[in-house]
Amino acid sequence: MIETKKNLKLYKDGMLEAIGGVGHFFTTRLGGVSGASGNLFNASFSREKEEESFKVRENVSIAARAEDLPKDRFTSVKQIHGDRVLKVTEEIAGARFGKPELVIEADAMITDIPMTPLFTTHGDCVPVFVYAKGRAVGMVHSGWRGCALGIAGKTVETMVREYGVSPRDIFCAIGPHICKKCFEIDEPVYLQLKEAYPDEALYTYNPVKNKYYADLGGIVMQSLEKAGVPRDNISLGGVCTCCEVNRDLFFSHRGEKGQNEGLMGAAIWLR
Repeated sequence: MIETKKNLKLYKDGMLEAIGGVGHFFTTRLGGVSGASGNLFNASFSREKEEESFKVRENVSIAARAEDLPKDRFTSVKQIHGDRVLKVTEEIAGARFGKPELVIEADAMITDIPMTPLFTTHGDCVPVFVYAKGRAVGMVHSGWRGCALGIAGKTVETMVREYGVSPRDIFCAIGPHICKKCFEIDEPVYLQLKEAYPDEALYTYNPVKNKYYADLGGIVMQSLEKAGVPRDNISLGGVCTCCEVNRDLFFSHRGEKGQNEGLMGAAIWLR
């Protein structure tokens, strides 16, 4: 569902909203200070010239004010399309925002520190919000490489190991990402994904174009289930960032052929 707060449009998952004790959001392309128009919400430092990185900080400040969050507690990483899960301690909290000099490579974060938003950025890649009820949160950036590596499931396993929670008490929301119909891939990528997740239902093949199509959301769901999260605890919103109908709402690397002026941001925090 899309919620408007102080002129900022945010996507939120109904399941997580209903549980309580956790906050989260996924930004749209609207409501910030970026882009040629000056009103886009770009969440990624990689999409701004170095001298204009302040625009990302201002965009995050806008989101922080909308959600009554401390902007300097936002914690982010340099995403590398791998499977490293970073445990955010007090020393790390605020990386790239309150502690701009602290840049750590990873694609997922977990923490049990309240009011410390974990923040990832997304063009078409899958955002996964992870909540161990009342105990800890995790935020995952999963592109196709992360899907093949099972980063979503590894994040759950890391939370179980680090915080002593049960996977049956973990709730996961899969946010907006490129859908199966839009995610066209060549055979080498298909073979990597198929080796890790062989379920035929996750893929289709177009013999005319000699192209494959993969369901990244479905792969993430299977990764989470393999890690022990009950299917009933997983919410799959089914919103595509690439479909033409959503082009005015989200940036899309595929849909805009790499010319997108920004990336969306995903955040989760313990209340």
